[in-house]
Amino acid sequence: MARRSDQPDRRDLLLDETITLVVEGGLSAVTHRAVERAAGVPHGSVTYHFGTRDDLIDALVDRMVAVCSAQVAEIARQVTMALAGPAGRASAAGLDVDAVTDALIRWMDESRNLQLARLELELAAARDARLRARMTEAALVFWRMCEPIVLAMGSADPELDGRAMGAAVDGFLLDHLSHDPPDPAVVRAGVRQLLRSWAPDPGP
Repeated sequence: MARRSDQPDRRDLLLDETITLVVEGGLSAVTHRAVERAAGVPHGSVTYHFGTRDDLIDALVDRMVAVCSAQVAEIARQVTMALAGPAGRASAAGLDVDAVTDALIRWMDESRNLQLARLELELAAARDARLRARMTEAALVFWRMCEPIVLAMGSADPELDGRAMGAAVDGFLLDHLSHDPPDPAVVRAGVRQLLRSWAPDPGP
């Protein structure tokens, strides 16, 4: 039997075209035939690689998590290390907020289509219980990345505050992608306010 060496590339191609369809026409634009036409592959390719439409969407969510988590993990690591003050005391003094802002904006811009597709899926999840559960599971990965940051800043409830931080970053993302012109100052001000909200009380 001949080796199907094109399978990984074709699977990625189908997912890339699915992202484009979601960005251009919303989740309702995604059908097996539409993805296959966009990718220029034979009819039946989506079924072969993914199965049902729900399976395709699940694979798309997995792709988003894999790509975005790799990008965000390094930003979160750098922020957490910068916040780690001497003797384990949290401090924002060593954190370059502009550098954090620049990294966040690069992430937003460089993965623009992926982020727009994710926001479409988040909105669709509000009306679809199955998708809502799937997107919540995906979001948990990013909320967990925020926990060390808020913990380093003195959070007494890092699970709750980590989710709150993730939600705030998504708000910055929505503002950045949906309003013109995008203003880096908004992200910079938001990051500063977030960090201040968990900073320990210096006392009298």
